[in-house]
Amino acid sequence: MIRHDLSHWPLVVSVASGLSTLEEMDAFIQEWSHWLGRGEPFASLRVFADAPSLIHPDGSAQKAKHWLQDKGAAIREQVIGMANVVPASDYERMRKMNVEKLFGVPAGTFQDVPSALAWLRESVFAPRGLPFDEQAVAASIEAAVAAATARAPA
Repeated sequence: MIRHDLSHWPLVVSVASGLSTLEEMDAFIQEWSHWLGRGEPFASLRVFADAPSLIHPDGSAQKAKHWLQDKGAAIREQVIGMANVVPASDYERMRKMNVEKLFGVPAGTFQDVPSALAWLRESVFAPRGLPFDEQAVAASIEAAVAAATARAPA
């Protein structure tokens, strides 16, 4: 399941938990297309709440590749930063992926939300003179993760 929170715009917060379906990945790509369609600069904070949320469903890689080829210029023009928070157990493996090179925007991978928020504040929002309410974003993420955990099958 992937949930998006645009209440902190120009920061988009996405929280993923559990295995995603191909339909959910398609919806995620559609959401990104919608945000890019606004024509406004924004940053992305993706929080992967558990290890299964890092697994891409079969068939999604090719779709994502085509979408990235189609939207790459818009991403480089509009996305001011990308932060990904992954479970600590997957951090070493995931930090080796060069998200910055893949998307062509400032990016970082973090093993906890406070580190990602600090990077966004210092490297993305402050240099542009944009307000950034770390506490409000952290509270939104905590609520989204708690909701996802409550829905997870036992």
